Amino acid sequence: MTGTQHITADGFFSFFFFFSGSARCACELNRHARPWADQADCPRFFSSKGRGFSTAFFISIKRRGNMRGINVAQCVENSVHAHPDKVALIFDHEQWTYHELNEKTNQVANGLIELGVKQGDRISLFLPNCPEYFFWYFGTLKMGAVVNPLNVMWKEKELSYVVRDCAPKIMVTSRDVVNVPRLVLQNMEHTVEKLIVVGGDDGEDLMGYENWSNSQGTDFDAITVKPDDLAAILYTSGTTGEPKGVMLTHLNLWSNARHCADWAETTYRDISVCALPLFHSYALTHVIGELFIVGGTVVWLKRFDPEAFLDAMAVHKATACHCVATIYYALLNHPRVDEYARRINLRYCVTGAAVTPEPILKAWNEKFTPLSEGYGLTEAAPVVFMNPLPGKGVQKANSCGIPIVPEIEVAAFDENDNPVAPGEIGELVIRGPNVMMGYLNKPEETALTLRNGWLHTGDLVSFDDDGYCYVKDRKKDMIARAAFKIFPKEIEDLLYTHPAVAEAQVVGVPDLVKGEEVVACIALKGGHYLTENDLIRFCRDNLAAYKAPKYVRFFESLPKTVTGKLEKITLRELLLKEFG
Repeated sequence: MTGTQHITADGFFSFFFFFSGSARCACELNRHARPWADQADCPRFFSSKGRGFSTAFFISIKRRGNMRGINVAQCVENSVHAHPDKVALIFDHEQWTYHELNEKTNQVANGLIELGVKQGDRISLFLPNCPEYFFWYFGTLKMGAVVNPLNVMWKEKELSYVVRDCAPKIMVTSRDVVNVPRLVLQNMEHTVEKLIVVGGDDGEDLMGYENWSNSQGTDFDAITVKPDDLAAILYTSGTTGEPKGVMLTHLNLWSNARHCADWAETTYRDISVCALPLFHSYALTHVIGELFIVGGTVVWLKRFDPEAFLDAMAVHKATACHCVATIYYALLNHPRVDEYARRINLRYCVTGAAVTPEPILKAWNEKFTPLSEGYGLTEAAPVVFMNPLPGKGVQKANSCGIPIVPEIEVAAFDENDNPVAPGEIGELVIRGPNVMMGYLNKPEETALTLRNGWLHTGDLVSFDDDGYCYVKDRKKDMIARAAFKIFPKEIEDLLYTHPAVAEAQVVGVPDLVKGEEVVACIALKGGHYLTENDLIRFCRDNLAAYKAPKYVRFFESLPKTVTGKLEKITLRELLLKEFG
């Protein structure tokens, strides 16, 4: 391929359902905040044009004067106007129509204003899967505050760092997990003015959610915000092992949800069953955003259970399923999966977050409907690539697909930031309306990642002549374990605090179910003895459980380079002989 090549399309979606404006002015929103719009002279890139999408072209949201309707929470309000009595959310054995969901979010919005929360203040959610998560997520956005979903599996050390970095004004938790944030706030200086507890009562340092919420009014119209106003801060692992706060705008979240809905041709008739953690960007955008933006229904489980999940799909007549490989694997291994398969009629199924092994894809495709694999990252709000739906285009083996809309442009760059030819491996770079503002309080890492108008992912990929992307490896050592990304250095730093550990390195190895598993490679100090279980338990006591190694391998000494630096490459090669 020489010169500029666009892999083009019959367009993608229409945004004029909510906005009017010129199709050429997306780049005019804010050239400093949206560097992706400045790079019309890129010599070689791919988009999804020409890949058989059937809906209308993207119309930019720029309009003269105020921009209305961009607040992410308006997806709920718009669905209230269209069909107020349509069921929006089913959780366990309860359900909420769009009218009822809207009133719940309005109570949160009114309550936050009563507490003195202003536009731009940050609200941290340390909550397990629960219906209140939906009320807080959209209620916070409605009144212009910034929502900060937190990983509820974090321990004190992890949560302390994020509270210090994000500086929230309000923190919301639940009775089941209140001890962790309570301990954190007691042991550090912080900005939190209220710790609100779902399912809890008022106390000396707590405020019960239910009484507070029920005392609030149920009328509230989402405030007008600018497309580039900050909407959410989601934390992801960083190159130093410290979590990085990914700053996403209303435009980032809204556009990516709309992209997903148009890719799947989602309508108000669609019903998706999900058990993903609600703090995950996949859940917030690719499921909730995608379904709510068209008035669909989401069925959410408190935690994943194979039988409960299959039963929910059958009982609620699910048309869609958004999962990761580990969930599909567990469903396929249910003893009555064939019986359920005869009762379930899915229109489409999505998998992401980690590569789905071929045996799982084949088995699911035979029993249900073909899985569509994709690729995303929190910094891109998160969805970038998807394979076409069955009957809508070619699904290619081992590929994560093509960009879901023409406005998301991608390329593979060499070490000098020059595009490589199809078939050659380079670093995946992305630009488009879904690309983050940057990392909170990390200007140097932001500048390194958002370079020359492109989001540099650190993932090594190649493209074929049709623009399909193939993920080859990572430039970084990040481990993708099911839906979670784990940075080895964080675990290594902890292992080095153990009095018996002399050397520690953590690497990922292939795993059929989770994509990758975590292996700790350890050299002990002389005169010390530890078992594999000792170190796994040590990690579980100090980190979120999913970060703890599944395996520990002991060495007399770890391999090193000629300069004495510990060498992961040799360890990886040794472990691949064992784990394949």
